[in-house]
Amino acid sequence: MPIIATVTPNPSIDLLFQATRLVWDDANRVESPRRRAGGQGVNVARAVGELSGDARRGLAIAPLGGAAGRELRELLEAEGTPIRAVPIAGQTRVFCGVRETETGRSLLVNPRGPVLSPAEGAALLEETRRVLDQERPAWLACCGSLARGLPTDFYARVARLARERGVAFVPDGDDEALRRAVEVGCDLLVPNQHEAARLLGAPAPAPDPVSVSEAAAAAAALRRWSPIACITLGAAGAVCAAPGGAWHAAPPADAAAAGSAVGAGDVFLAAFVLARQAGAEPAEALRRAVAAGTAVLAGQADQLVSRAAAAALEPHVRLARVS
Repeated sequence: MPIIATVTPNPSIDLLFQATRLVWDDANRVESPRRRAGGQGVNVARAVGELSGDARRGLAIAPLGGAAGRELRELLEAEGTPIRAVPIAGQTRVFCGVRETETGRSLLVNPRGPVLSPAEGAALLEETRRVLDQERPAWLACCGSLARGLPTDFYARVARLARERGVAFVPDGDDEALRRAVEVGCDLLVPNQHEAARLLGAPAPAPDPVSVSEAAAAAAALRRWSPIACITLGAAGAVCAAPGGAWHAAPPADAAAAGSAVGAGDVFLAAFVLARQAGAEPAEALRRAVAAGTAVLAGQADQLVSRAAAAALEPHVRLARVS
């Protein structure tokens, strides 16, 4: 099967801690963290490999620099995930997340990351063009925040490269970078409810989370840019609007009590695209994607998601059409 390529302008090493309760202005003593290759597009590429059973199915394109960049590359190579790295002078960032098990809340410390020079930005775009021409992926996803130094139309430039070559394109970002990308055209949108509101120029959702009907209406509005639009709703699952209607998929009620949700949205995207590649209709793709995203909560060590855990959850995801 054709590969799914991803561009991650601001990758990271992810350190994921757990604490019973977080306290301020005092020591929080925790066990050693889970340590894994991260950044949204890197997560998508890893998830494609795990969920498909073939690590070579997902390919990550990313700028890497410093000791963290070397470690990230080594982690991906060790598990067999293809990586096309663009060397940079700056240091790849290190992301820290601490989940408070007593409440289920998480504290996320997300560094802004390195500043890319114009030459490094041009090299990242050229590497993406090279992957499109050499590997001929079925899909290309641009994921996450733009590294500082990149122009706000970077994802739009990548979109043009993909569309010129007939490659399906999905931008998974926010704010101006996402807005400019969708104006070029895309084949799938998967924002969370806050990103969707900003893209639509709507007020911040209130209440949070929004109702399923409100989320479905927002997904339908996103179809002005994409034939299929999903909105992820955290513990409430996700909605999908497509030519055949709109659906809501909800995970099992007890799933929210599990572990860290970092990367769940990225796994959702990977599973949805894989399902569509396999011929699934949008509603079925939504069901599989919510199951896979929920399975992230059970991840251990450097694992992002388990194929077996995702498959086990699929029968328990509740799928319903939304008026």
